[in-house]
Amino acid sequence: MKKSLLLLLAALMLPITVGAQPVQKIMGHYENDSINAEGATVTNSGTRSIAIILEPDELEIYQGGTITAIRVGLSEATLISKVFVIPVTANDTYGERTEWDCEMNAAGWNVFDLPTPYDINLGEDEKLLVGFYYQQATGINPLSFVKVGKAYDTYTYAKTGAHYKWKAMNTTDRGNLSLQCVVEKDSYPDYRITASNLRTVSKIQEGEMLPFVLDVHNGGIKQIDAGGLSLDVLIDGNLVANITNENPFINGYCTVEDEIPTAGLNSGQHTLAVILQAVDGVALETPIEQEVEFVSYKDSYPRQKHLVEQLTSTYCTYCPLGNSMLSILTSQRDDIIWVGIHGNLGSGVDPFRSNQADSIMYYMTGGSISYPSGAFDRTTGWDDEVNIVNDLGYYEQYHQMMADYLGDFFDYISDTNPTFAEIKADCSFNEDTRMATVSVHGKLSPDFDLMMGEDAKLTVYLTEDGLVAPQLNAGTWVNNYVHNGVFRKALGSIMGDSLNRYGGQYKNVYRFQVPNGWDWNKLNVVAFISRPMSNFVNGFTDMAVNNADVFKFAISNGVEEIEIDPNAVPVEYYDITGRQYESLQPGINIVKMSDGTTRKMLVK
Repeated sequence: MKKSLLLLLAALMLPITVGAQPVQKIMGHYENDSINAEGATVTNSGTRSIAIILEPDELEIYQGGTITAIRVGLSEATLISKVFVIPVTANDTYGERTEWDCEMNAAGWNVFDLPTPYDINLGEDEKLLVGFYYQQATGINPLSFVKVGKAYDTYTYAKTGAHYKWKAMNTTDRGNLSLQCVVEKDSYPDYRITASNLRTVSKIQEGEMLPFVLDVHNGGIKQIDAGGLSLDVLIDGNLVANITNENPFINGYCTVEDEIPTAGLNSGQHTLAVILQAVDGVALETPIEQEVEFVSYKDSYPRQKHLVEQLTSTYCTYCPLGNSMLSILTSQRDDIIWVGIHGNLGSGVDPFRSNQADSIMYYMTGGSISYPSGAFDRTTGWDDEVNIVNDLGYYEQYHQMMADYLGDFFDYISDTNPTFAEIKADCSFNEDTRMATVSVHGKLSPDFDLMMGEDAKLTVYLTEDGLVAPQLNAGTWVNNYVHNGVFRKALGSIMGDSLNRYGGQYKNVYRFQVPNGWDWNKLNVVAFISRPMSNFVNGFTDMAVNNADVFKFAISNGVEEIEIDPNAVPVEYYDITGRQYESLQPGINIVKMSDGTTRKMLVK
């Protein structure tokens, strides 16, 4: 079964033998001609400096050589006015800067031949900073970052406190900056092997084939053909397979791809190890090993629906752009639940804003709320690897592209995040009392706690369709704008409720009197099981939704009978003040049962 692969970075290097004698070789964090067509902006406007630091293990084979040219790859044209080199000692003391004025401004690779070549004669554990000055203008994204091999950070010269210094920019998620040196040397080794980026799926069902990918780089000059690498593959230290590379090296790089059986694995965490043992039939003196963790499980359920939580406001002039894009997405798929969570903007008071809505937005963003934006199964990795909420304010010409992209993202979530709980619901509404009763229930996988955590939560939203209220749109008020899927209320805690479990199942019951102004025919019950929402800002990335579904109300006239399960067991204990305990306490206890009922017990 094909799986999407997740990145885990590491690198190990090993020189082997000395071979032929080329004159020139590329030196950098990566050594091929790749450029990212989608550029990036990482600094403010103006003339800015940016650099990479080459580590001792990267510089080893270039010692004694001479830098004759510096190459800068640009995604968009901008002026490069200066290039420079600075040695860096083992204790991070920066030496004398050597710089050269230049004038390069083309998209693609710009090569500046140094009028005075730079000799590489570094001491033990010394590094080399290589950089350039460029013009950052508003509206352009000139910098190219390429995901090849191990990702290293990028640096800029910035003021920190009272002093200027070279400061890391935390760009490793983008890849490596397209900045390289051309180095002349009498000879280079045939082999200098780098193994990096072993990745596999984070979760695998027992019995399925486990795919993995390993990047291998030869920094030497010898071409390694298909079959030139010999590798051992182990799970938890046990040899599973011996493999070779099916793909040849291209420009010094090779991707090793394969899959191995997982039959007989117990549920739980395991370690996959890939060990490079030999190159071109010659055993390595020190084998190169990469490891990555994965989790094995036995059973899962089909994912029912995906959850979109849109952060929006009637006073947000760009929010209709997000609505338009999400409308395309929901027209293309029938597995999307779209919830509009409204908030105020500036002095404008949104008629659908509530305290619960404010809290949900705060806890999902850490307080950095912007409109229009959204969470997609509360999962990181769409726009970046940090936030679960990302922008939705794309111009109309990009709506179809972004809807397709989000569709692919949801497919990726389904492929890489199995579902470990069913979601069913019985929803009734009494027209006489306007009392709504919602019973959410379903089966749990035996591996639920292992895969979701014992603190996983059930959250239930009430949303309403067909609400008409003015909406600001591109600077103009639209008076009869129709708002659908508007968040009205969380029936339990916005943080989610503990699942009331019994016999491999769960059942949570909610009762709520619907206000007179709400149309029960247009109400929706949205239920989802997820990691718990956290009230700690540093925990707002761990809320992933594992399954979700949406339900409608049915009429229930007359007196409702409370369903009592004779097999119900106590799941939570409280005193009369609402304080929770682990067990019954002396005095009056309020006991929540697994069937959703509440009982009063007196302990003497």
